[in-house]
This record gives sequence, C-alpha cells and structure tokens, in this order.
Amino acid sequence: LPPWLAVPKYALVSAPPRVAVADDFASPEICDWIVQRARPRLGPAKVFDLVSGGPTHEAVRDNSECHFGADDGDLILQLLRNRIAAVTELFVPGLEATAVLHYTPGQRFLPHYDYLDDAHPGHVKEIAEGGQRVLTFLLSLNDDYEGGETQFPILGRRYRGKKGNALFFWNVEPDGSPDKRLLHAGLPPTLGEKWMLSQWIRGRL
Repeated sequence: LPPWLAVPKYALVSAPPRVAVADDFASPEICDWIVQRARPRLGPAKVFDLVSGGPTHEAVRDNSECHFGADDGDLILQLLRNRIAAVTELFVPGLEATAVLHYTPGQRFLPHYDYLDDAHPGHVKEIAEGGQRVLTFLLSLNDDYEGGETQFPILGRRYRGKKGNALFFWNVEPDGSPDKRLLHAGLPPTLGEKWMLSQWIRGRL
C-alpha cells in the first residue's frame, strides 16, 4: 500500500492553461483489471442535457462507456480514486462516478468543454448541487491502437499516453472562471480499440 498512498509525481506541460502529465500512474495489471471490469457494463456514452441537466445522447459523441460510483467499485478502484485525488490536490468527495471509455475505429468525441456552463439551466442546477467541474483526469488503459489522440485545437496540441500514463487539466482558471482555451476532443482510433479511464472532479471555488 505505501506506493499507492504516496503522492504521484507529475509534470506541467502547459501553464497557462494548466495541463499536466503523470507517467506510470497505474501499472499495466491495474489497467487490464479496469478494462475487464468495464467491458460487460458498456453502453452508449451520454452527455449532460443543457436544459434538464440529466444524461442524454448527442451526436457530439458516439463511443461507449460505463460508470463506477463511489460505492460501486472494488478496492482497486477505490485506491485509484484516492491516488487521483492526491496527484490533483483535490478531495475524494469531489470525484464524480469514475467513467471507463471505449472507442472502436471511427468513434470519437467532438471538440467540447468539460466545465459546466452557467448559461444553460441544466448546468446551473448541477453547479448548485455539486459545484463546478474543475478538473478532468484521463488515464490511458491501453496503447495497442493507432490514432485516438486527445486533441486540444486551440493549443495546437495532441496527446496520446502509453498504457498507465495519465493526462489531467484544469477546466477553470485559478479564480474559478471557465478556461476556454481547453477545448478538447477525443479523436477516433484508426486501428484497434481505445480504452480510457475518465475522472471528472468537482469543486466549490
């Protein structure tokens, strides 16, 4: 347990906006375990409805996903959630349900923001109930595919980590205002399947 409880090392690759990477965040065995847990639970991926705040299907994304809540995982996932909180310097209660994302060739998530926009009633409701979505954490669960990078169009950058490597970025400025430079997209794999763990973290700033 001591290595798991130690704060992982990370490196800022952009500031501002704030984007960081943490190599070898999870072992290959842990990545494989998460994929095995997620595979039988996959369903069509959803987004927040702008009016109701509930989940809905939109053409912006066509991959599949599943979620593990705080009380719906196992010891591995609980330790991983604590490790994510440690490296991001945020609190475990702010972690949303952990998502595992699956992409087959051609599937993608078009450019979007992860922060909640208070111009939309559904997002206002979410912010009031749980706080702003301040940070996005992505863990590469495999790397035996082609394409499939995480793209930041405004920054002119793409990222594709090795298995077990993590990428995370702050969706808001230090004062809590949305950082619109962090528009990003999940590009489609051209060969093979892409698996990612996605963790959104809320905060009351």
